Amino acid sequence: MAYEKDINFEVGVPQNSLDANAGFAKPVSFRLAIDRLKFPNAEFNVQTAAIPEISVNAASFATPQRTIDVSGDKVTYSPLTVTFIVDENLTNYNEIHDWLFGLVTVAEDKSINKLRDMTLLVLDSHNNVSREIQFVNAFPTSLSTLDFDVKSTNVDYLVADATFSYSYFKIG
Repeated sequence: MAYEKDINFEVGVPQNSLDANAGFAKPVSFRLAIDRLKFPNAEFNVQTAAIPEISVNAASFATPQRTIDVSGDKVTYSPLTVTFIVDENLTNYNEIHDWLFGLVTVAEDKSINKLRDMTLLVLDSHNNVSREIQFVNAFPTSLSTLDFDVKSTNVDYLVADATFSYSYFKIG
């Protein structure tokens, strides 16, 4: 299903004006929900996540005197990368590992859905969900190394990076 959104370029009063009582978004107020039935452990220990870059490449239009850039016709979404703390049984790491491995080892079948929607929940100052950013048809493309080191004098918990591709994201 293609993503469709009604965008109005007419000049006038915007429908969604800033709320004078709204605070500023805090970078520490978020949760990532993947699929609680299939991946119940992967979402709870996410430390960092960023709304990925979205871009439209300009198309060049050549004229005799100069080249003029015009807006392109395709939107490009950068991958979503999250960093999460790994639990001592490696349960959450293993969930992403198995999902990644299963993408290439499990035969394609109409009854099997290898893609999952992921939702970044942005929380307000009262820790209520203020916005949901839904990443549609997401799947992992990489899972970072886990670095064990007996020479370390500090107890730094293991963290891993997981990178996901997706069809598009929408802010609701």
